[in-house]
Amino acid sequence: MVAHAADDSPYYWDVPVPSQAQVDIIARAGIEMVPAGPGKVTIAADEATARALQEQGLAPTKKAPVYKSAPHELRAPEAGKTYYGGYHTSPELLGHARDVATKYPGIARLHDIGKTWLAENGRGGYTMSVLCLTGVDPAQHRTDREKAAAKRTVKPAGCDLAPTKRKPRFLLTAQIHARELATGELAWRWMDYLAAGYGTDRTVTSVLDTTEVWIVPVTNPDGVDVVASGGNRPKMQRKNLNNSQTPASCSVVDSSGNGPGVDLNRNFPARWGGDSRNPCAQTFQGPRAGSEPETQAVKQLYEKLFTNQRPAGGGDVPDTATGIVIDLHSYGNYGIVPTGATPKNLTQLKALTRKIVPSGFVVGTDRETVGYSTTGTTIDQAHGALGLAAITIEIGPNNSSSCGGFMPRYSCVDSTFWPQLKKSFVTAAQLAGAPYKQTQTQPQPVS
Repeated sequence: MVAHAADDSPYYWDVPVPSQAQVDIIARAGIEMVPAGPGKVTIAADEATARALQEQGLAPTKKAPVYKSAPHELRAPEAGKTYYGGYHTSPELLGHARDVATKYPGIARLHDIGKTWLAENGRGGYTMSVLCLTGVDPAQHRTDREKAAAKRTVKPAGCDLAPTKRKPRFLLTAQIHARELATGELAWRWMDYLAAGYGTDRTVTSVLDTTEVWIVPVTNPDGVDVVASGGNRPKMQRKNLNNSQTPASCSVVDSSGNGPGVDLNRNFPARWGGDSRNPCAQTFQGPRAGSEPETQAVKQLYEKLFTNQRPAGGGDVPDTATGIVIDLHSYGNYGIVPTGATPKNLTQLKALTRKIVPSGFVVGTDRETVGYSTTGTTIDQAHGALGLAAITIEIGPNNSSSCGGFMPRYSCVDSTFWPQLKKSFVTAAQLAGAPYKQTQTQPQPVS
């Protein structure tokens, strides 16, 4: 008899969770969950992980493969540039932001914001960057034709890496979880849409004349390198590559996503400490609050772009607060607001989020959307420390379609996700001047 090797490919599994006890078993294992209907969640895991859950009394049922395209269906990866049908590598995502700033110096500026864990430790890695886009000086360039010409020649009217009240700011961050492929691509398209459209597209021109738009196209470039190294079978790396806490048993990422690294979206100081302490787990929170250089880079970016709008002694963030932060993730089709918000602010943030996210997305706190508590996240930090209107958007459905899950077909970016999210990003930019005033029927105009 021929022995068959165990299947180590990742699959989506539906797991019945009739009570909180079953949810807690999955959470303690550090496995990310997505609701799949009443009393049921979906996880991404290999068969070994599914068996381990069975041994703890759970009953996972195989649903669909994680990979939406078989390798033979995809074009060959371009070395160092693309993988899995067209998704861009970290050097390409970072390089594209630099190219936009070079091509359109009148409306775009690129700033370095910190180093990744590998770079901090002299092991390669990357310098992280943020791209700012905003309009030219309207006193010098009044017509759209003048603006279209000036965007290639002059300096932008703004985009300084310091708090300002000159224009409200909208910050978009992407791919903090490396395996959430579509998020970096959406940041790429948002950059191109704004840069190409200024002076020729009325909506874009209005947005950049009234708002500063800031974009971090990839927050976890070290992790994306691991994902992309799988080529047309991307690896399931979620975390950064800090292996200083990693035991030998998980020195390489497995097909469930367990392995080395810290979950950057559980490592922020605000509300830190409620997630996994297992260094192998997908949701390992790190050895201490804010331990990771990538986390510090984003935290400090918030502090450089926005003033602290929280009242002394706590209480509600005032209605006059400005600025919006969106952190892109996948999947589930959710708009998630900070759990730590006051009741008044929570109502305001939900109203804002409903105006921003695509129709049909579920809006609420972490427990009201994904069904479990998360701590130490980007939106915990942005809202909890500075009072910012902060939202997590989870892109893509929880189903077996080609556009579902962590690794949708590349064609879904342009056929489905970008048409949905372009409107969301524009709306966020338009509302950045009055995010806490959106409980009214009509959006407040940006001044």
